[in-house]
Amino acid sequence: MKKLVFFLLFFSFSYGYEITFAVLSSGSMIKEYKRFKALSEYITQKTGIDVNLKIIDKYQDLLDMYKYQKVDLSISCPVVFYKIKASNNVEGIAVVKIDGMVMEAGVIVVRKDSPIHTVEDLRGAKITLGSSICASNCVMPLYILSINNITYEDVSDMWSSGSDKAAILAVLAGLADAAGVKEESALLYIDKGIRILAKSPYVPRYVVALSKDLPLDIQKKIKNALYSLKDKKVLEKLGIDGFERPKPDMFKLIKNYNAVLGQYPLIK
Repeated sequence: MKKLVFFLLFFSFSYGYEITFAVLSSGSMIKEYKRFKALSEYITQKTGIDVNLKIIDKYQDLLDMYKYQKVDLSISCPVVFYKIKASNNVEGIAVVKIDGMVMEAGVIVVRKDSPIHTVEDLRGAKITLGSSICASNCVMPLYILSINNITYEDVSDMWSSGSDKAAILAVLAGLADAAGVKEESALLYIDKGIRILAKSPYVPRYVVALSKDLPLDIQKKIKNALYSLKDKKVLEKLGIDGFERPKPDMFKLIKNYNAVLGQYPLIK
């Protein structure tokens, strides 16, 4: 009888439930795969659930995966999370903590020798963004412009550079007068020729979305695995401090992302 029980347990673990875990890349897809492979292996070890990891380069590809029901768990910026939530049965189960914080700000940067010293001075400027949709390097810089009554008609050009690094380099090269990027990205270049012109309120960094169509016991196992992650080796590979349950007021500002993006149709 004991041998039979052991066999059934082994069979259940080896050939158990399988989920697809998709991560929206914010940098090198190869590096991202190595990082999140550590997390997918941890989830499998902790829960017995087989995890199929996918690193996604474009947010539309992630939305398409949800559309065709090819993803069960994902990590993305909060704006993409709300796009997912708009047409899928998902729950934001966790936010990611990095350097002690689950929140981050967007900033607008200019060259140190730029004649631009206030947000008002951006009228007529060429502005690039680190992303075409995400919170801290798109929506929040645009929010800064919006509350200062600067519309797309007030700037000479506006575009997404695809990454914070590319946006900052465009400013340093003189291709753009200003760039909207994450605060932490800007801080890497403070001693390399840029300065921060303005800073937005804080919004969540990344949101973990879990399909509510999964069996309840599977949902519970995944949640418990994330909340209880204390393994220093796994956290070090991920480059994070851990996962926390989100608080409702964290998303108050970012829920209005469409109202902000709608003011700047130049961003595609």
